[in-house]
Amino acid sequence: MAQTPTFSTESSIPLPDVFSNELTEIFNRSQPGIVQVYTEGRGGGTGFVWHKDGRIITNNHVVSRDDLKVQVLLSDGRRLSAKVLHRNPQLDLAVLKVSADNLQPLIVGKSSALRVGEWVFAIGHPWGQRWVVTAGIMSTLSEVKLDKDLTAQYIKSDVRLAPGNSGGPLLNADGEVVGINAMIFGGDLSVSIPSDTLVGWVANLPKGRATLGLLVQQVELPEEVQQASKTQQATGLLVVGIQSGRFAGSNDVLLGDILLGSGEQPIKNSADLGRILNEQSEHETLALTVSRGGTILAVEAAIQTQELEQAA
Repeated sequence: MAQTPTFSTESSIPLPDVFSNELTEIFNRSQPGIVQVYTEGRGGGTGFVWHKDGRIITNNHVVSRDDLKVQVLLSDGRRLSAKVLHRNPQLDLAVLKVSADNLQPLIVGKSSALRVGEWVFAIGHPWGQRWVVTAGIMSTLSEVKLDKDLTAQYIKSDVRLAPGNSGGPLLNADGEVVGINAMIFGGDLSVSIPSDTLVGWVANLPKGRATLGLLVQQVELPEEVQQASKTQQATGLLVVGIQSGRFAGSNDVLLGDILLGSGEQPIKNSADLGRILNEQSEHETLALTVSRGGTILAVEAAIQTQELEQAA
């Protein structure tokens, strides 16, 4: 049975009724994309769905220990195991990954468009209270020098934060994520990492390794195959296995085929195949020339992205 989250609003400034109604709508739209993050033996933080493929954004300090199991709780009551794909301790950002359907990513806005005095809202789990929304105004955008080569910007606001809010979204009046709540700066002033910083960091992360899901080994080609191939190469890649699961049925390649090339590029060894896959990683399929029982054929194989494991 799905758990019914608690919902409360807190603000240091009274909100007009019409604006309160708008805030309620923002909450209702955003809540399915906001999660509670747990680590084994520790309290929880907050995160939000970045992509429907299961990527979730939170603070690095929420999941800073590699030896602890990580779980996330969705607003529909699902509790999922998560792994850390990427982390950046300096920026205090981390990307988690879960396996689940029907995830609802939040819309990410431009923090550079924020203006001093603009309304902003935080949704998180302060002191373990689930899905609490607080309101305030953006005070300033300041720069902090993290080291001699890195300067970061931070949004300061009077949104009320507490332990458990870390990693949750700071929203603008349109319900777009403009920051990631990180800490209380002092007094009533809170600090959030700008969404522009997050977008820039995620854009430069490694996307994963392109693969065909084939197990291959280099072999010498029979003389008749060498003569029949475009490049008259001496070696190719024999398909000795096909990974099951997501790769099954995705390829026209069969066990025993010998990969000879793709387009005008020969495939003489695994390095050739890897280079071609990297060049074609944005495509869904790879056109291949294969030798099957001594006959040269043109086939296609699905390109899949194999996620990288946790990055430092």
